[in-house]
Amino acid sequence: MRIIHTADLHLDSPLGTNLKSIKQKERKRELLLNFERLIEYAKNYSVDAIIIAGDLFDKARIAFKTREYVFNLINDNPMIEFILITGNHDENSFVSEMEIIPSNLKVFDNDFLTLHYGNVAITGINYQTTYSYQTLKLDPNDINILVMHGDINVDIDLKRLKNKNIDYLALGHIHKYSKGELDDRGIYAYPGTLEARGFDEVGDKGFILLDIEDDKISPKFIPFAKRKLHDIAINITGLDNYQDIRRNAELKLNDIPSDDMVRLRLQGNYDLSLIKQNEMLEEALNEKFYFAKVSDESKLKVNPRDYENDISLKGEFIRNVLASDLSDEDKNMVIEYGIKALLKEEI
Repeated sequence: MRIIHTADLHLDSPLGTNLKSIKQKERKRELLLNFERLIEYAKNYSVDAIIIAGDLFDKARIAFKTREYVFNLINDNPMIEFILITGNHDENSFVSEMEIIPSNLKVFDNDFLTLHYGNVAITGINYQTTYSYQTLKLDPNDINILVMHGDINVDIDLKRLKNKNIDYLALGHIHKYSKGELDDRGIYAYPGTLEARGFDEVGDKGFILLDIEDDKISPKFIPFAKRKLHDIAINITGLDNYQDIRRNAELKLNDIPSDDMVRLRLQGNYDLSLIKQNEMLEEALNEKFYFAKVSDESKLKVNPRDYENDISLKGEFIRNVLASDLSDEDKNMVIEYGIKALLKEEI
């Protein structure tokens, strides 16, 4: 038997944190199309079932066209079993609003329920803040897959799942791929999200392919995202001008595909003489990548001694700010904005 373990697709997510309107809509469509691509992969590689370990949707109420699209994808692929639990974002409104539930869509409830496929037993339960572990009973002679949603450090108590005859604990909720040992018999794994939605979800995104043969489960992570998100930092300490910053940025970003999304973080210390022009840098990067943003985490370096005897408006301004009761961080910000204003630059 061959199974796909996926989770946290968050279909119908607003995606408004970074993207502007046009690309927001484009990325929402890409998330939907990636689910369709996943089903095509399942058909091409003879996958018997797709386990969705919660948060198929981003919220309880979903757009009619999204619900219709997902329903038709499931209904049009009867050779694949779709095994679904709800997560902390979605709920069974997806199913409750269907007039007819496709026979290949299996939806779990708020109690542990087991489906059998030969000697493979797939048990699942919808997301809950408190699970009743004592009600979980699994046959030791089966190959047992348990599907749950939650954080193993907050919602799910792994200690209470030890020695429960679990071979594979299919988890959802954490958006990064990870796996670990549950006990002498089984392992647990998060597939992560299928497609990244923000710069807190950088790196490879995909699903886990489970091959079950000779009473053994062999899991393999498959990278699958249409676009990868990259969070890149450069140190601008010692750089003299915008061109230096841009050259250093381009060297760092040189190997990143143009279809990907990039956040460039400026770090280090800089002198008052450095004119950064972050907006221009961001515009230049957006011409090279699908989407790019520049985050400025650099700190202004001001030596008070340099301005002790500076007889100018700039010197007077800097001395007054440095003598104020502001925090060091606020002083730097006020000085930076003040100098920009004196130089008639955009703030």
